[in-house]
Amino acid sequence: MEIIRIEKTNNTPSIYIDQANMLCRIEGSSFPEDAYEVYQHVLDWLSKVGDNIDTELVVEFDYDFLNSISHKKVWQILHELKQLYKIGKQVKVMWYYDENDEDIMEAGEDLAELMNIPFELIPR
Repeated sequence: MEIIRIEKTNNTPSIYIDQANMLCRIEGSSFPEDAYEVYQHVLDWLSKVGDNIDTELVVEFDYDFLNSISHKKVWQILHELKQLYKIGKQVKVMWYYDENDEDIMEAGEDLAELMNIPFELIPR
């Protein structure tokens, strides 16, 4: 099964995708010059595995910083998860945030409310 690892940079998060375990983890700061390029790996993977999901798919977000363009790409990822959830696939989002970072916490709260899918907000 495919594993994708993209190392973080000063302005892009690390991305880890483990297809065998249906896990995607995005971690770090996100203010890239080209958000499409950064997040397209995740969107492509979701499109590829969507119909073949037979176990719970977990997507973990753990941001230190998230700019507005990145926020839009996260919304697109969550929208794809919502579509999978609507057709009966098991999906879960885990949104980690520093307990002192109200911006990241509130971004997670807002997205959880909008998407209405299993969504955990986890302080670290």
